[in-house]
Amino acid sequence: MPQARNTFERYLEDISHYPRIPPEREAELSHVIQDGGNEEQREAAIDELIHANLRLVVHCLKRFDGYLASPAVRITRMDLIAEGNIGLMKAAERFNANHACEKRGSIRFSTYACKCIQSQMHRAVKRSRFIHIPEHHFGYWSEMKALREEHGGDLSDEMLGKTLDVSNEVAGLLKQSSQSGICMLEDLVAHDTEGGGWSDFIPNESATCPAHETGCRDLRDFLCEEMEALPPRTQSMLSRLYLNDGSPTLRDLASHYNISSERCRQVCIQGLHHLRLQLAGRLPQIEPGMPVAVCAA
Repeated sequence: MPQARNTFERYLEDISHYPRIPPEREAELSHVIQDGGNEEQREAAIDELIHANLRLVVHCLKRFDGYLASPAVRITRMDLIAEGNIGLMKAAERFNANHACEKRGSIRFSTYACKCIQSQMHRAVKRSRFIHIPEHHFGYWSEMKALREEHGGDLSDEMLGKTLDVSNEVAGLLKQSSQSGICMLEDLVAHDTEGGGWSDFIPNESATCPAHETGCRDLRDFLCEEMEALPPRTQSMLSRLYLNDGSPTLRDLASHYNISSERCRQVCIQGLHHLRLQLAGRLPQIEPGMPVAVCAA
């Protein structure tokens, strides 16, 4: 994907600005970190040690090319780098240069941090798998990829078994595991609906029912027509009180029409009474046993 590649290239450009530090400087930073005195100096030493070794995480990423190429692993290269950076931060906080090695003297930070970075990456890869694949299969996959590039096309079980030094049955399992992938429901729906998503088929509980919204709109139009027979001020009051989106109070209406709240209440009650009488005269009489739907029609 070009977007992921551009992101990776920008990340490499960003971390290239941090200079590498010599082993002597690593030992000095380790002493500051393990001393535990000034907290600000300790945090600054950890940051310097991390920034100087960000390229180490990219170097460790090369060992996971087989994992990233596997269809059974749903993790991106930048996600794996982020996990490796977490391992790098843990290594910087725990690094102690005083731990000596018998042959090389004091241990280098890169030697210690590589194990933490790779361990963190391995855990991230295992968490990302929906289907469990044995660890040694990834090594076989790299050899199978090289064989396909050399011979082209599909490889027979006999050729794989002879090259990988495994039985034909194991070679068939390796071919099957290398072709195993994860098919997400979102991908299936998008393919069948030409760009649609799975969310298009999930009902929105908070959305208004179209039939209910249409019924409310028709009822509103009907009431507006019926209210035209009322006096203009009464019609305006009832419209503001019941048909507008806002929720004005009687005090708000009284202030708008420059009358008292009690007078506003009386006008609204009289208007509703006349509206009920007007509507009652137009509704059909309900006879005993007659369905309500017939009466409404």
